[in-house]
Amino acid sequence: MNNNYVLSYINPDTDGIACAISMAKLLSSKNENWTPAVFGSIGKETLFVLNSLEISIPTTDILLDEVDKIVLVDTHHKTQLPIGFPYDRVVSIIDHHPNGDEDLFPNADILNRKIGAAASLVAEMYIKRKIVDIPILKLLGFAILSNTLNFCAPSWTEFDKNIFRKICDIAPIDAEQIDRMFEQRSLILKKDIYVALGADFKVFDTKFGRVGVSQIEAYNLENMIDVSQCVDALQRLADENELDLCLFNGVDIRYKRSLVIAANSQSQELLSSLFRLDECSESHIFNRILLRKTDFVPQLNM
Repeated sequence: MNNNYVLSYINPDTDGIACAISMAKLLSSKNENWTPAVFGSIGKETLFVLNSLEISIPTTDILLDEVDKIVLVDTHHKTQLPIGFPYDRVVSIIDHHPNGDEDLFPNADILNRKIGAAASLVAEMYIKRKIVDIPILKLLGFAILSNTLNFCAPSWTEFDKNIFRKICDIAPIDAEQIDRMFEQRSLILKKDIYVALGADFKVFDTKFGRVGVSQIEAYNLENMIDVSQCVDALQRLADENELDLCLFNGVDIRYKRSLVIAANSQSQELLSSLFRLDECSESHIFNRILLRKTDFVPQLNM
């Protein structure tokens, strides 16, 4: 058996896992087997989607030293991958994020398009090849909705929406199931706030230095989060990752706006600089949805 894996970043979201599962199935043949796999943990939203579609959970048992080939999905950033990652064994990348580390992957064909979800690119492959796999198409549809916040986030494009329509023509997705998927996001805030913030925490090498950004999307988030507790948890994450700069972006799906919190005074200054705020403070509410990949990462590198 080939030790070929389709992987995403550490603790991937629904988009990353949907792409890993779908690409592994697309690539597997009689002569070559591909396995979807996960570094870290799987969130409740993703587990809900997989269970509702009766799709097996990807393996977390990965021996990097024994890997033959890797297809990387929904990332091509060094800071989002584990120490010792074999960059030279990556043969293909499918992503939708800016400012990746393309030079680290000398043997990879890279498809990176600025759209709302990597799942849209994978779904296009299924549609163009006329592959009718209802559970997989629904999985990709859920991933597109998840990543674009049901087309309310600033990152969605007409490409994402057109692909989603084509999916629904073949494999309609029930509106009640969509609501139930988004409800799962709020459950994370019932955990310890440090655990919640660490579940989707990414570190970026930027013109300001290394910056950590945590992101949570939840329904009615503003009424479920304590700013002072969040500051303490952010500072703990900053200390553990040896960072001076650390931010939290809380997306409130109900009110369609974002609550951004800074870990410390340096992070407050960064927040003020990025968004041209009149004063530095530990938190600020933006009357629109901000996303890490569209509103933070580009600003951090401009």
